[in-house]
Amino acid sequence: MKCETADEKISQWLDGLIQTGELRALQRHLDACNACALRAHQLDTLKQSLAVLPPVKAPRDLNAALLVIASQARAERLTRLDAASLMRHWRGRAQLWMSNLMRPLAVPVAGGVLTALLMFAMLAPMYVNADAFRLADVPTGTMLSTKAALKSSISFGLSDDDVVVDVLVDDQGRMLDYSIPVDLSPWITKELRKSIENTLLCTQFTPATMFGLPKSGRLRITLRRNQVDVTG
Repeated sequence: MKCETADEKISQWLDGLIQTGELRALQRHLDACNACALRAHQLDTLKQSLAVLPPVKAPRDLNAALLVIASQARAERLTRLDAASLMRHWRGRAQLWMSNLMRPLAVPVAGGVLTALLMFAMLAPMYVNADAFRLADVPTGTMLSTKAALKSSISFGLSDDDVVVDVLVDDQGRMLDYSIPVDLSPWITKELRKSIENTLLCTQFTPATMFGLPKSGRLRITLRRNQVDVTG
């Protein structure tokens, strides 16, 4: 007996499927061939080790998975029967693909169409009555923005002459900076500048606004000994 034949007979022997005459021939070969005897011993040891292992419980969803695989295999086999079956198969696949593609888009598309219709229903009367709205329109330039304004002031040591000052006011009505027009700067003395600064420090302003929100702005005021006027 050759080693190739002995290798096949070893598995039959371990499974109890070998006949008596073949068993004797296999035994003689194993006595003469150390390699085959070692292989027979290894397979016998492996069989005994596997026999003592606890049985493995099949997964709970194995039955359902096998049914799905069998169903897919049957459907695949039926598509090869004729051209009509193949066409039905691909038509079903295409319908399923389109259904899966459109289902996530159905709600956003419907919501967009509904929103567009609602906005059109709300805006349509404005276009129909555009002339009426135009006649009743009121200029909003003065309402959208306002300039900074003078609120109150106390004069300190000013002269009787008018002193024009440009003031930068922040969004809380506080003076950030001031400047004197260039044509008036030469005759502004150090003492008068100090009086101007003291007066501005004791002056309260109303901040400018844009769309109802306060913002910084500039205004020109005229300082006198007894009063402070806004000049522009």
